[in-house]
Amino acid sequence: MSQRKVRLSGAFFIAFCLALLACGFEGGGKSKPMVQPIEKKKESKPRLIVLPLQPQKGQAYDGVGLGVHFLLGNVVAPHTGLKEFWFGWRIKKIFLEKERLTAYCRGKGPRLDIAKLGKEQDIRYWLWGSVQQQGSEMQIALVLTDTKGEHKEWTTELILDPADQLIGFREGFLAWLDACGLPFPDDQVAKALWPEKTTLKSLDLLGRDLEAYYLHSSWGDKGPLDPELFDSAVSSAPSSYLAHDLKGWVLYKNKDYKSAERSFRSAIKMNSNGLGAISGLMWCAVYTNDEEKAYKWAMAKADIRRESREAARASVERRMKKALK
Repeated sequence: MSQRKVRLSGAFFIAFCLALLACGFEGGGKSKPMVQPIEKKKESKPRLIVLPLQPQKGQAYDGVGLGVHFLLGNVVAPHTGLKEFWFGWRIKKIFLEKERLTAYCRGKGPRLDIAKLGKEQDIRYWLWGSVQQQGSEMQIALVLTDTKGEHKEWTTELILDPADQLIGFREGFLAWLDACGLPFPDDQVAKALWPEKTTLKSLDLLGRDLEAYYLHSSWGDKGPLDPELFDSAVSSAPSSYLAHDLKGWVLYKNKDYKSAERSFRSAIKMNSNGLGAISGLMWCAVYTNDEEKAYKWAMAKADIRRESREAARASVERRMKKALK
């Protein structure tokens, strides 16, 4: 009797295994895995940082290098193939003391170890270079360093002419990015080519103001910046998006959110896709506890960068809660 039970149990086990095996096959005799493969985590977008441009050897220091740095930072901001990233977010981790930053902006001091910094800061692309005035134009020499893999570098020289509202310079820059393997998405190009109505003198004033803002934001005391010091760039170029945007951030830093909002609104009249100014409007709304405006500007920013509105809304919710603490 016990032997019969063993035989039956063995037969049942074999039949059960065959049934499972049959379930693992579908038409054509192709095997289908019983466990779905684990999806690989989507690789995050790389970061690109724009360093201040230095004066070429023999060129006296002025603010134009920093002014063009600010321009290029705003140009690459809507590049949907790159993660949004601004130089101001990492200043103190790249330049440990303020003296190093000021020396760098003047073309002095040791050269940055970009390969090492790229690994430490998880910043793949580094855009740097120099400026040299040629009459009413500027010759801009640019270098793009890829710190991943073979550490490739690309170089170009472009002419910046304020007479064409800096359009030709930016078109050349976007074409060069394409040659570097970082093509600007076609539907985003117009967002990088707003009419920037400025002059070399205005770019000089803008750059000097920007340096003062960077130094105060990273190493300054808790006292406010003098907003009158930043009026020169706006007065010199009243239709410049960059000048109004920077003035907005100065006022924001001083916690004068109402005045900052006015400056940011002036900026987006000149460039409706200006991510810097739109971010400023969102932050002003966060710190004045205006939830409706905060959501509005967060959505606008997400749309410009072709990113998730849901994620933008969740981010605003977190920021509003944090601001209230």
